[in-house]
Amino acid sequence: MDNRKSHILYEKKSDLIWLALFVFLYVLTGALCYRLYLRQAIVYPGKMGTYLADIGSHIHEGVRGRGYSLMELYYGLVVGKLGLSEKPAAAFVSLLTIGTVFVTYRFMRKIAPACSRNVLHLASFFSIFLFPLYIPSLNGMRYLGLQSGANWHNDTYTGMRFAAMLLFLFYYTWINFYRERFGWKDFTLFTILLILVNWIKPNFIVAFAPAMALMLLADCIRDRGNTIKMQILFGIPVLISLLVLLYQANALFGGSSSGSSTSSGLPIGFSVAYVLKLRAQHPVASLLQSAAFPLYVMIGNRRELKKDRFLQITWLTWLVGLLEFLFIHEEGKRKGDGNLSWGYSFCIYLVFTVSTAWFCRNWHQFLSDIREDKCSFGAFVRKDKANVRRLIYLVLGSGLFLYHLYSGLAFFYYTLQGAPYAI
Repeated sequence: MDNRKSHILYEKKSDLIWLALFVFLYVLTGALCYRLYLRQAIVYPGKMGTYLADIGSHIHEGVRGRGYSLMELYYGLVVGKLGLSEKPAAAFVSLLTIGTVFVTYRFMRKIAPACSRNVLHLASFFSIFLFPLYIPSLNGMRYLGLQSGANWHNDTYTGMRFAAMLLFLFYYTWINFYRERFGWKDFTLFTILLILVNWIKPNFIVAFAPAMALMLLADCIRDRGNTIKMQILFGIPVLISLLVLLYQANALFGGSSSGSSTSSGLPIGFSVAYVLKLRAQHPVASLLQSAAFPLYVMIGNRRELKKDRFLQITWLTWLVGLLEFLFIHEEGKRKGDGNLSWGYSFCIYLVFTVSTAWFCRNWHQFLSDIREDKCSFGAFVRKDKANVRRLIYLVLGSGLFLYHLYSGLAFFYYTLQGAPYAI
């Protein structure tokens, strides 16, 4: 009985330590982000340069009533109509940043339910800092010329990422069950989430909608058309949410100031990796540096990729986002800005999140197998060549993950000092 009480007390003490750690991390991350976003909003002169970001222009557009995003509508309300300073704007973006951490944590728990909740919660904090591998001999800059799901200078992307993770949390819940039960309440919630993410920033849906359509088509074919009503019901919210894009297209491209347009009225052009080659010294290396860990985990779990529907939709979304990034660009004066790459940036964040959760599953399974075998770590590894390969995979993957994290934390540190994008 005494041993049992001691064990309970130990668990309670451990839980309190973890709770204190996460409270500290949320407060620290929120405070640093608030400081960063506020300085960006007021164009503050920093130690390494003037804080430059998109939040200042978005606040300006919101105050003028010319914004296309819900973020700009919020800025127009608090800064324009209420006459407040930039502080509520910076605080809101900070809340979206740490809110993304919590939603990502809940998302990871669905992917890896057997893993330690504390480990997954810690991994969700890491996820907002994961950055392309910094290898100056391949591409000299830490951010420009690479693709990253961690971003500190575009507030509408931050909002889109938060809303998109909420959407994927919902989508993951229903992807395997929508054919049996998907009621009107679920239909309504799905529609609201899609409208929310589109209204914040339209880039996400361009990658997600085609991937979802292909998945629905595959389900319909697999079921020989017997569940076509459910495929239609599940897909209609996407079509409804696309109406938001018509308003945004008019706000962005309706005027003559957008630059030259195509016959469709939208300044969209097609090329082969125009935006990628614009700043990357070695474009192919740039793609690999930006997604090295997710690709590594995908290869390591390729058998699961054939069976797991959510892995399939995740990587299909990533592939669509990659193709959009490589072959579509804006024309006119915005041609070199790479604004159509924001969808792929979220795809990078998504595959990092999913891959991190799966990698935690890999570690959990490996350690569980050792416990079940009831032998020492060394004896278990020496027992089978397959165990040696598993250990090598886990160690190399951990090193790759940590280098992504180091690259991201270093960039965040420099950004806090006001460093420009081109470092």
